[in-house]
Amino acid sequence: MTDHILTQKDGAIGRIVFNKPEKMNAICLDMWQGMGDAMTEFEKDDEIRVVVFSGAGGKAFVAGADVGKYSQERGDKNAQEHYAATGEKALQAIYTSKKVTVAAIDGYCIGGGVSVALVCDLRYCSAQSSFAQPAMNIGIGYRYSSLRRMVDIIGYGASKDMLLGGLRFSAEEAYIKGMVGKVLPNDEFEPWIEKIVKNISVGAPLTAEDIKYTLWTYAQDESKRDTDRCEELFQICYASDDYKEGVAAFAEKRKPVFTGK
Repeated sequence: MTDHILTQKDGAIGRIVFNKPEKMNAICLDMWQGMGDAMTEFEKDDEIRVVVFSGAGGKAFVAGADVGKYSQERGDKNAQEHYAATGEKALQAIYTSKKVTVAAIDGYCIGGGVSVALVCDLRYCSAQSSFAQPAMNIGIGYRYSSLRRMVDIIGYGASKDMLLGGLRFSAEEAYIKGMVGKVLPNDEFEPWIEKIVKNISVGAPLTAEDIKYTLWTYAQDESKRDTDRCEELFQICYASDDYKEGVAAFAEKRKPVFTGK
């Protein structure tokens, strides 16, 4: 694990922190690898129900790629393919996770930061945040999977504005375009994130898995949709002890205690 990716387990909450504040958390190969490894470890931990991503330093989530390392990490075709494959593997680990994933964006969210945010289930930001994908300034390419994820969330026109027009979206513009679900005043951001992450962590994990998988299935090409699995997860919820606990807790006017069974 690289020092540029910090992890913490706080009960049912897993935390992954981009930790290169001297470079606004600009992402490089070892960070992609570390992020993927961290997500894989959290995925194997049944106690973890939600994973929150954030950036160290209070100025950036991820302010793009560490371009200074490109000649070393992406200098030839083989190196470039290794870099791209490592990044996509990490993104897929987040995108297909059973855990609820939250991007807590405080400051710049550029390039690879946008890519990470878009594979998270939920994205919230502070008022000081801004978003951009300056691909045209560097000459990098995007694979179908990356662009499809962007279009699925912010739409065709906004994706072109960001990628071709080079537009930088303010926090409010990102909210209007559906890139984030809520914009918080800077001084209220961290407490609000902690509150919502805590609420998720005590929610019903089988319900979360059902919702996540079914919505993920909807986002796939029709020929690849496993709707039988969606139905199976739906039935698992209603046959679970957690469903009985939820109903009982409601009747008894108390908070439910879910076990994922």
